[in-house]
Amino acid sequence: MILHSITLTNFRQFRGVQSFDLRPDSFRTVSMLFGANGAGKTTFLNAFTWALYGVMSDDVEQQERMVTDSVWQLLPIGDSVEVAVEVWFDHEAQNYRLLRSATLRKESYEQSMPSHEVKLWTTRTDGSSEIVGAPQEKIHTILPRGVSRFFFFNGERIENLVKKGAYAEVQKDIKVLLDWEHVERAIADLPAVDRRLTQDLKNRGGDRASEIQTAIDELQEQDTVVREQLRVLEGELAILSEERESATNLLRQHAAAAPIQERRDAVTKELEEAHAAYEEAVAERATLVATQGFLAFTGSLGEKTQAMADNLYEKGALPAPLKREFVDQLLEQGACICGTPLAEHTGPWEEVKDWRQRAGLQAVETAWQKLSGQLAPLTAARTKLHNDLMTLMKRIGDQRERVARLVEDKSELDGKLRDSALEDVQALETKRMDLNNRIDTKQRQIGSVQAELERIAKDIERQTKERSRAEVTDELAAKARARSDLVQSVLRALKEILAFREEDMRKRLDAELKTVFRSITHQNHVPTLDKGFELTLHKDVNGVKLPVPKSTGENQILSLSFVAAVSKLARETRKKRRAEGRSAEDAGTYPIVMDAAFGSLDQDYQQTVARALAKMAPQLVVLVSKSQGLGDVVTELMPYVSHLGVIETHTSAPGSATDDIELEGMSYPYIRPAESDHSELKVIK
Repeated sequence: MILHSITLTNFRQFRGVQSFDLRPDSFRTVSMLFGANGAGKTTFLNAFTWALYGVMSDDVEQQERMVTDSVWQLLPIGDSVEVAVEVWFDHEAQNYRLLRSATLRKESYEQSMPSHEVKLWTTRTDGSSEIVGAPQEKIHTILPRGVSRFFFFNGERIENLVKKGAYAEVQKDIKVLLDWEHVERAIADLPAVDRRLTQDLKNRGGDRASEIQTAIDELQEQDTVVREQLRVLEGELAILSEERESATNLLRQHAAAAPIQERRDAVTKELEEAHAAYEEAVAERATLVATQGFLAFTGSLGEKTQAMADNLYEKGALPAPLKREFVDQLLEQGACICGTPLAEHTGPWEEVKDWRQRAGLQAVETAWQKLSGQLAPLTAARTKLHNDLMTLMKRIGDQRERVARLVEDKSELDGKLRDSALEDVQALETKRMDLNNRIDTKQRQIGSVQAELERIAKDIERQTKERSRAEVTDELAAKARARSDLVQSVLRALKEILAFREEDMRKRLDAELKTVFRSITHQNHVPTLDKGFELTLHKDVNGVKLPVPKSTGENQILSLSFVAAVSKLARETRKKRRAEGRSAEDAGTYPIVMDAAFGSLDQDYQQTVARALAKMAPQLVVLVSKSQGLGDVVTELMPYVSHLGVIETHTSAPGSATDDIELEGMSYPYIRPAESDHSELKVIK
């Protein structure tokens, strides 16, 4: 998706019909608009989401006031006025014209939320237009609404991406962006297909098969209910964790509590490592005992075996003087090695046969020799087992003591904060402890629900095996059973494929996130996208990873880095499909339109973020104020700017001062006194 232009008609601050060109060229991919606070930068951003989906972000106040106030005030009662946003764009080698509009009839001086309609056209090869049926559905296939959060956003609020409650939604939206929703839809739809197939089995398969299938259906219904319980619990846990992190961050920022909290963070992290080291040592001991524990009981056995072998050697039985296989060969040939004939049941034959009973078997002798050779290493292995166990026992003991010491240290630090003479510190710690308890309870509930899901899965597997063994005489029922088994196999395979692709996607996003973040920040901080799709930030202090209390600015940088990683991954995924002949050349390409990209950042970060922004996406539309965008920001971005403009503010506020903005050595109107409040899009280049 590449934006070409946008036209606003009486859309909030933008009076009349106003347009701005956005089409990038090969080398300059940035469009930049300057505007004062209240000029309409957020409105301009929301014009895109309103055109696409008919909605605006929550931070837009009084959303029913769609028509420019001055236009509405001058409109006579009973007359109508149009509000509209038109966007031209390309997507996957197809040109589109999108128009969302509403006609409002003035019944009073107050505006009401309008009823709008959307139209979408494509351009034919001959230049004529063709209207698209079901335009909203088509828009959702081009850029699903949930995914738009990664491409149309307010920079000062983008940190919502790193809130714990957002992780599940973010993960879901990324799957949509990467075209994985068809796999999830298949996984969701296959159980319904299976139920239709197994209805014949229940009706015609006989009492036993019908009984088993009914039990399977009931278990599957339980599975659906319990999974929904798990989803709700995980959402509640995410919210509680976010609240606890917020309370902990306040303690980290509190002048009096910060040193204690910093020490507690270090102790908590070390305690986690100590627990992990203890569990690792216990697991190693269990593995050692399971694989080599038998050696402990081989001491006397080895001595007895060696004694038996020595006794046989002393008697001359080992090595055997004559091999039984050699005697059998003489009897079979009918002649002794001295030439005497060995006719059956003759005297010579009987004498040679008697030697056969005294001869040794080659295999037995070989086994004795091999066993004898293993007795010495067996003793050495038993000694090594003893030494390894002693080492592990010491490790386990050391880590147990370490855990106990750290628990004691943490308890003391908890007490210092809990019993602080400062009431605000006390209150924060009390709140944190309460949230800890509630989180522990929620985690136990989640564990119980997960155990229930495991039980249900095992019961379904057991019942399915029983169903396959049940006697079914009806041909139609037998076919239904076979098809149901096939559906279940496909379902398992799809789940395994999805799990593999999710983990691969997470690892790729995590690697790109680290690369982008490292290019922006000057802090020794490392971001991580964990298995739960939680974005975290930590630093290394003397080998200990400590969580970093994320400020608004750091959250913004972390979120921007994540957006850049998502955008790149989408392009790479679609590029791979293009190589396979399944996608257009611009597949996976989306613009980024962002307001207030630099509002929470200091000057150093503004420069590095500006440098990174120019490379974040194939098209970038940046909306900034004069205080945010001049200086280092405009210096970094200007070489990449193809379209530059100003949202000129006209204000009726008494005593308002005139203000200008200087860009590329020229001065342009920025704020102007006027009889009515409105804004104008002024094109500079």
